[in-house]
Amino acid sequence: MAKVTFLQSGVSAEWTGEHDSLLELAEAEGLSLDFGCRMGNCTACQQRLASGEVDYPEGHDGVPDDDNILLCCSVPKTDVEIDA
Repeated sequence: MAKVTFLQSGVSAEWTGEHDSLLELAEAEGLSLDFGCRMGNCTACQQRLASGEVDYPEGHDGVPDDDNILLCCSVPKTDVEIDA
C-alpha cells in the first residue's frame, strides 16, 4: 500500500490496488481532474509529481512534461505527492 496525497486539494488516500490508475483514485475521492483519452496518449491528465515514484503499464505512448506524471495510467510505486 502507498499513501497518495493530492497537495492542492488537501486530499489523501491509501492506494490499495482497487483502482486501475491514480486518476480513478482521485475521482473516487471526489476530485474532478482533467483527462482525455484515459490511455496516456493525449497527456491531458498530466500533473506535477512533487515526490515519490510511479509505474506505467506497458503500451502507453504519452510522455508527460518534465517532473509530471500521467494520472490516467500511472500507479504509485511508493508514497506519492501530486500537485493537484
